[in-house]
Amino acid sequence: MKPSQTLRLTSTSVALIGASLWLLGGCSSSDTQDGAAATSGGAGPTSTATTGPGSGTGGAGGSAGGAGGMSAGGGGSGGIETGQLDCSAPSGAIPPLKLTEVASNLSSPVLAKSSRTDPSRLYIVERGGAIKILKDGAVLPTAFLDIGGKIKAGGEQGLLGLAFHPDYENNGRFFVYYSAQNWDMTVAEYKRSADPDVAEPDEVGIVISRPDDESNHNGGSIEFSPMDGFLYIFWGDGGGAGDQHGTIGNGQDLGSTLGKVLRIDVKTLPYAIPAGNMTGDGVAPEIWDYGVRNPFRSSFDGCTADLYIGDVGQGAREEVDVEPAGMGQNNYGWRLVEGTQCYESGCDPGNGNVLPVVDYDHGQGQAIIGGYVYRGSAIPALRGTYFYGDNGSGHVWSFSWSAGQITGQTEQTEVLGSNGLSISSFGQDAKGEVYLVDLSGSVYRIDAQ
Repeated sequence: MKPSQTLRLTSTSVALIGASLWLLGGCSSSDTQDGAAATSGGAGPTSTATTGPGSGTGGAGGSAGGAGGMSAGGGGSGGIETGQLDCSAPSGAIPPLKLTEVASNLSSPVLAKSSRTDPSRLYIVERGGAIKILKDGAVLPTAFLDIGGKIKAGGEQGLLGLAFHPDYENNGRFFVYYSAQNWDMTVAEYKRSADPDVAEPDEVGIVISRPDDESNHNGGSIEFSPMDGFLYIFWGDGGGAGDQHGTIGNGQDLGSTLGKVLRIDVKTLPYAIPAGNMTGDGVAPEIWDYGVRNPFRSSFDGCTADLYIGDVGQGAREEVDVEPAGMGQNNYGWRLVEGTQCYESGCDPGNGNVLPVVDYDHGQGQAIIGGYVYRGSAIPALRGTYFYGDNGSGHVWSFSWSAGQITGQTEQTEVLGSNGLSISSFGQDAKGEVYLVDLSGSVYRIDAQ
């Protein structure tokens, strides 16, 4: 951020920033480290990894193996189901960008996405429990699904995640992640009704649930890999501050599913454990990766199956981790490290920990929001560009990642006019276009000016 830039905050957005920082587990009233409001004086995001995940001790991966292949979507190389995404190389110069509002008057939206093969519907998740459909330029008056009566909503709790089965167009299966009324972190399966704009109101069944230690740090993303077809679940460390539960914290405790990326096979229920997950005495078999704090928004590149994890920090650093397709069993370091720096005294950040490809300090924001890799056709020069932002400051950045290197790191805040937005998520439709979700009630598409 340039020193001359200042944050353009309205009174409404200031209030929302306080509420949404609590939603994302950034520097909140429960955290023990200093959490002053974002300012314009800090350094921008820093590229920190040169070889990418899997390069350090303990970073070697199990292989996804291509198991559990999928029946929906297009071709793609290496068994990756690319659907209607444009996976060709970028071309031309990146034009000036803008945010185009596509939906408004929503209630605390926290996610926007499409099923893999249907570009006509954008599903918008509201924290209170409703999923709305944007279709033909308007939000439909009847919710696709509303489970507000069975969830605990408010702060960091609520309806947080949505994932469509890779064969959704044929089988109608989809999955949601929510905070149950008893605080249990819950992933459940639902099914589309005979009307494609409305889901069956009753859940098919609970896929996985776990009692939460605190109300914060729930993670929130659930995603199907376009390569192996398995469901990945991104759970936070259980909350409080400093991963305070347990002698080594949940993030480093392989007997706990908290502070982890989980990977399960939901071909049938109850779920199965895929080959390639972590193994060993006392290791929870669902674990794919460990050592994350609050991976609220994570996603796969739909053309490469590389995994991008936006992990909200404690009191100093925010980070983006990138995992090459199929290379799991990584330790992302929390609570030993925060970003690239020691959180526990005497640690060696690079010893056994996979460091982020980008991290930034709290002069730029306080709660990172992971995004998506652009794979659309409207802006050819953007293909392969990853967008991410910060909930506390409204900053947006982008970069491209390949073979452990990032290029083209750019701040997009000023050109997009995102300062002051309470970014709760990015989104992506079936054609690879990328969206930005504002907790105050709007969804925007990233367009060329």
